[in-house]
Amino acid sequence: MDEGVTAVRRQFPARIKAIDDLSARSEDFREICRDFADAQSALQKWNVSTDPKRDERVAEYRELIAELSKEIEGALDASVPPTAR
Repeated sequence: MDEGVTAVRRQFPARIKAIDDLSARSEDFREICRDFADAQSALQKWNVSTDPKRDERVAEYRELIAELSKEIEGALDASVPPTAR
């Protein structure tokens, strides 16, 4: 399984089926998942960094992760037929 999809499955465990279904048919969704995983990885690195810009970068990556989370949730919501909601 794609590393990005795995990261999104961990973030949204209640939506694993929808994540798997959408990732199986959408390259765009898989790309968002990869971006999400990359941002999480970068945040982890900055969290332990001693670089003077650490706090600034941590804030930027947290914001990016929040934005990607919203984008992922929107894509998942849009992928579910209205009658199934």
